[in-house]
Amino acid sequence: MDEQREELRSVSEKLSLLIEILSPKETEGPTLDDLLARLIEVVQEQNPILRRIDRTTGFTLDHLEGRPVRRDGDEDAHLS
Repeated sequence: MDEQREELRSVSEKLSLLIEILSPKETEGPTLDDLLARLIEVVQEQNPILRRIDRTTGFTLDHLEGRPVRRDGDEDAHLS
């Protein structure tokens, strides 16, 4: 039992050291807030393309499922 406890302590120390080595120092690189803000910017930049893909997918599904195909600005056409 003492051997297992010692082995676990040793593994824990090594893991802690490894995490410390791999973790960037506070002054290195962008902060998490900076990374999240940039990610939000990138997603917002892609918004027109994503809307176009969504609209095109909706048209295609309407057609394949035999529903009246929506026209631009007619979001409720598939409900009739």
